[in-house]
Amino acid sequence: MKIPHLAASAAVALLIAGGATACIEALDLNEMVARTDACIRGTVTEVHSVKTSMDGDPLPNTRIFTVITVEGEDLFTGHQVSHQMGFLGGSYEGETQVVSTMPAASDYRVGNSVIAFTAPIEGWGQVDRVLYATYGGIYREVDTRKGPVILGRGKDFAIENNITLTQLKADIAQALKVKAEEVNR
Repeated sequence: MKIPHLAASAAVALLIAGGATACIEALDLNEMVARTDACIRGTVTEVHSVKTSMDGDPLPNTRIFTVITVEGEDLFTGHQVSHQMGFLGGSYEGETQVVSTMPAASDYRVGNSVIAFTAPIEGWGQVDRVLYATYGGIYREVDTRKGPVILGRGKDFAIENNITLTQLKADIAQALKVKAEEVNR
């Protein structure tokens, strides 16, 4: 009978739409730093997808998440790190779920130099760390004659305009100082 299958498909679509709305926010750099625990400047070394359930999903294993691994320097601590971070949407065993807030595939290709903001997440099944604010949390880095430049995404993004790595590090240091002051209040 097709009606239960259609009802299940509709329920999954509503769940995906509901989960996606909570993933993207308009954040300046200070707000992004305040809400994350790491900002990795590094290379995308792996991309894979998982099919899992989020807490509260009425149907098991209905959501596809893309998980990227970024290896490099945590700009918050200066330490070398490797983090796996997920976002809603992707392809898994021939099934594709497209979410309007997911980053473009060209942003997270293996080998890309990126800046990625991340934080732990609970209730996302097999995914325990999120690419914060989905496409608002990953930025491409390019080499120029003047050194590395991070490509901005425009108004309401943590990195609004193109910025040199040197300036971004200074801005993050200032944002971390503000974050520490807020915690100590």
